[in-house]
Amino acid sequence: MYFDFGGSDTAPGTQQNTDGLGPPRVRFKTADDATIDAVNPIPIVAGQTKYSYWKHIYLKCATAPSVQVDNVKFYTDGGGFGTGITLNVGEQFPVKNAAASTGYEVAGGTPGDTGEEVVANHGGITSVVSAFSKTDVSPLVGPTISEAGNIINAIGETTNYLVFQMVVIDTATPGDLADETLTFQYDEI
Repeated sequence: MYFDFGGSDTAPGTQQNTDGLGPPRVRFKTADDATIDAVNPIPIVAGQTKYSYWKHIYLKCATAPSVQVDNVKFYTDGGGFGTGITLNVGEQFPVKNAAASTGYEVAGGTPGDTGEEVVANHGGITSVVSAFSKTDVSPLVGPTISEAGNIINAIGETTNYLVFQMVVIDTATPGDLADETLTFQYDEI
């Protein structure tokens, strides 16, 4: 699993392989980076909604499949992070492939305070759903694939982006949250 951050629209500054962070991990916070730390947490403020910076996450082929990879789906265990915290995922899949990152838009906001809300500020996302509403029995079908033939069949090819954002309201409990698992399923032949 990879995610892109920094840089400029359509040209991410960094392509982060989350496998290099131990178990694949990302941290949702009010900064656009890959650092797993307690700097720039999402604050809990009475009467306010705060957002993490959004994350563009995708799968990238590191080992060529025998024939191809397709039929990608995303789901969770249905658990969640508790009262006052939602992890949203876009229902659209901005374009990412081996040749281009045209669906990439730099995450913005105020570090240490809030990110920009994704539906209002990301041109490729028009609706979101709670990631934890997507389970193995009712997954999000996608991200789609924008490689030739709409399949992944070579090293370096990718899925399109899944765009995630954490939303925190004033009923949330302060502190570090337990890790949650995000699952990608696909067919490989």
